[in-house]
Amino acid sequence: MSSSERTELRDFCPTVYGPVRSRRHGLSLGINLGDAEKKACTWSCVYCQCGFGHRVGEISGLRIPARHEVLKGVREALKAHPDLDSVTMAGNTEPTSHPEFAEIVQDVLDLRRQTAGKWTFNVLSNGSELDPGNTALIAACDSLDEVWIKLDCAEEDLFRRLNRPIARIGGIHQHLVRIRLLQAPRIQTLLWGAEERPNLASWTEGNRKALLAAYKQVAPVQIFITTIQREPAMSGLLPVPATELEEFGEQVRAAGFNVKIFADDTRHF
Repeated sequence: MSSSERTELRDFCPTVYGPVRSRRHGLSLGINLGDAEKKACTWSCVYCQCGFGHRVGEISGLRIPARHEVLKGVREALKAHPDLDSVTMAGNTEPTSHPEFAEIVQDVLDLRRQTAGKWTFNVLSNGSELDPGNTALIAACDSLDEVWIKLDCAEEDLFRRLNRPIARIGGIHQHLVRIRLLQAPRIQTLLWGAEERPNLASWTEGNRKALLAAYKQVAPVQIFITTIQREPAMSGLLPVPATELEEFGEQVRAAGFNVKIFADDTRHF
């Protein structure tokens, strides 16, 4: 994806977009379940490529796509791009915040079966809606091929200051409890530095140790570790050098985890 296309998605992210070429997910079609013109999320991460946006607990009052609109868009996109590797729910809003998330997941799974599609169906989520009482949503996530949950900051202070969740999300302990509700969670960790403002960096010895401990708690099927490659919400954040990311990846592998490092990927969601 070109830099101009990334800028356009930051300003306007349609319900169905792409496909884009991703080193992590191949040729991937994107689904945005939020307002195309307004980022709204339960987190407001300092590194987010979609900007800070609006930090909200629910999105039902926004101009979000209806269930039938999502299915129509995906169906039309599949006709134009029959050789997709994956369909990914991501976009400018936490996907699981959509009130019909579970139904949309089932619709797309049904469409894949009807069309004999071979593509992987996955979601990139911060996990904020994975509460014990939300059994339908958890079941919907478990029905996907892959569920990728964000885990960038495993230290309490960093989690609250840099991932910036709304109050009801709680802290890092509650986040890890939610992840453990999934049958086969996968973790996506994005790390960054900040030379001029060190207090904004997640690339610290303390956070790396905390991440290792957190990975052991949630026992993910796979871990992707990456760094900043697009314009972040807050200026001054810097990518972590590839060699340093690889060194950390080796530590995580030594702990027994399936890890992939994406130090120079400019094409992922």
